[in-house]
Amino acid sequence: MTTLRVLVVDDHPIVREGVRRILEAQQGLQVVGEASDAAGALALAERLRPDVAVVDVGLPDMSGLDLVRRLRASQPALVALMLSMYDDAEYARESRAAGAAAYVVKDSAATTLAAQLWLAVGDRGRAVAHDAPPRASAQERIALLTPRECDVLRGIATGRTNKEMGAALGISPRTVETHRERLMRKLGVSTVAGLTALALEAGVVTRVD
Repeated sequence: MTTLRVLVVDDHPIVREGVRRILEAQQGLQVVGEASDAAGALALAERLRPDVAVVDVGLPDMSGLDLVRRLRASQPALVALMLSMYDDAEYARESRAAGAAAYVVKDSAATTLAAQLWLAVGDRGRAVAHDAPPRASAQERIALLTPRECDVLRGIATGRTNKEMGAALGISPRTVETHRERLMRKLGVSTVAGLTALALEAGVVTRVD
């Protein structure tokens, strides 16, 4: 059976242990190395050639964003996931720009990290064994969302603007945009067309005008 090999990079031992437990509870995933800083991560990545790296945003010797850039430059096939304590849309955008395939908030890692990893691996076309966990269904992916994020997804799929959704939901257009960023991050989809297709597949909407 093919196993995806994962490198975990975080300066807190308890976090690294937690991430290891979350990932190794999944069939088809193996944590092959842990590093507490960027220097150690780069050395391990060169020696171990992992398939996936889970990287904390804040490291003692280098920004996690810069580390992801360096890892992806030296190993373009590597799938990187950014791990952060901040649920912040700007951090998420910067992570994507640095080459991370997903941005996972630590508070939600227990329930979303493995799902985000499989989505990221699937989106990059990586091959896993037939008996490894399958790519999540549309319904399983939608289950990661909060009720308000589902409302925003429904609005996006039906062609509403941020202003129109804000008025309907009683929130500001900026808050709508924040919810949009979060649901895109959780679903691993970055286009309106992709969100609309997923909403239709999952039954969030039944038709698009």
